[in-house]
Amino acid sequence: MPRFIHKLSELPEGLKGTVLTMGDFDGLHTGHHTLIASTIKEAHERGLLSVLLTYEPSPKKILKKLDHDSRLTTTDEKERLLENTAVDMVIFYPVTAETLSLSARTFLRGFLLQNLKLRHLVMGLDHHFGHNRRGNAQYLKAAARRYGFSLEIIEDQLSLEKRSSSTRIRHALQGGDIAVANTILGYAYSVSGEVIHGEQKGRTIGFPTANLRLNPDKLLPQVGVYYGEARLHSGEEIPAVANLGYRPTVGGKSLGFEVHLLDFSGSLYGENLQFSFLGFIRGEKKFVNLEALQAQIHEDCQTARRQISIAKTKL
Repeated sequence: MPRFIHKLSELPEGLKGTVLTMGDFDGLHTGHHTLIASTIKEAHERGLLSVLLTYEPSPKKILKKLDHDSRLTTTDEKERLLENTAVDMVIFYPVTAETLSLSARTFLRGFLLQNLKLRHLVMGLDHHFGHNRRGNAQYLKAAARRYGFSLEIIEDQLSLEKRSSSTRIRHALQGGDIAVANTILGYAYSVSGEVIHGEQKGRTIGFPTANLRLNPDKLLPQVGVYYGEARLHSGEEIPAVANLGYRPTVGGKSLGFEVHLLDFSGSLYGENLQFSFLGFIRGEKKFVNLEALQAQIHEDCQTARRQISIAKTKL
């Protein structure tokens, strides 16, 4: 398991040399894993430490280009996904107005070369760093010759014949195209949160739901009904149907996320539940009465039962 560094004061002293990859790594998709694999391989061959540096929070949030982070992966999720890699150390580099003002040269010389003892850098073709994003591939090629480190620029990776990117994943999720998003990610997109008390309207029509309190900075897909799997705190995975929306049939006003677990009974209040999206069933609509809503939910559950096993075989 990697060593996770959340504060720069936690950096180990006496580093002998590192092979580094760096970037936002939001989503940790298939393209990102190409960078990680190359970093690990190069570090192993050179007998050096493999390091992944990622930014938290998003630079766009600090620059006020976003009202909130709208992340594909929260910090906790990113750490959980990186636990399964063989990288030696993960640094969550603190993004502040001060660190964003550092020039590419200062960041490279003062932090990467001096503090991390950079020997080899693995970067994506489109990655930039430093004030005004001056630290690009062209800059690094000249800097590598000047400062004596080696550089590997990884060409764009493709998914479904197009460039793998966090932007494509966001667009797919916001369009309800779960299959495309999951293909680029290489795993099922998920959200998680504490199960809280709701209005318990679902229980009255035979479909009790677990209402989740979600991280406000987590990107949510298009409003609608989805099929997928719920993962309980115990690790048990249960087929489920989830509704992301405003519940217009029962007079709902605020956006909510509720999950109906198929073939499950029991209380989940206070537990953390993760829902993995496997497919989109339908958009949200207002029904004429609860009986019509009940009939539609029954149909949604039947659709979920048919589709879940098919979707899992494609991941």
